Amino acid sequence: MAFMTCDSILARPCRLLIRLIRHQAGSSLIEAAFVLPVLILLLMGILGYGSWFMTAHSLQQAANDAARASVGGLTTNERRTLVDQSIIAARAAFPAPAAQTIGVSTGENSGYYRVTLRYNLANAPLFAAMPLPLPGATLERSAVVRINSQ
Repeated sequence: MAFMTCDSILARPCRLLIRLIRHQAGSSLIEAAFVLPVLILLLMGILGYGSWFMTAHSLQQAANDAARASVGGLTTNERRTLVDQSIIAARAAFPAPAAQTIGVSTGENSGYYRVTLRYNLANAPLFAAMPLPLPGATLERSAVVRINSQ
């Protein structure tokens, strides 16, 4: 820094100031202070969205299993009973908390049987505490199977 000159009275403080400006020991700490919040937010996003995809996949698999189980029923009531039994079994392996709040609806239309599952993400503390927006507050997944209508 050629533009800085030190007069005889301020020579010592001026030299200390020049040494302080050129000193780079704290630069790593300053760089980390800028980068660390971005990295933490990135990791939270990976964790949150990974959990969201795992929960959505598990809900879809539960709907698929329930729809497959419904094929064994001869009447609408038997199909619904088989669906409920399948969902009870799926809740035990569900990755998110409050699996008991999974909503189940079924419907039959022209030889097809639909099973729809709904899960409110506000029931899971991980999703409620996410600093990033998720694709939706409620996950809804459906599965359709063909049945013999009588």
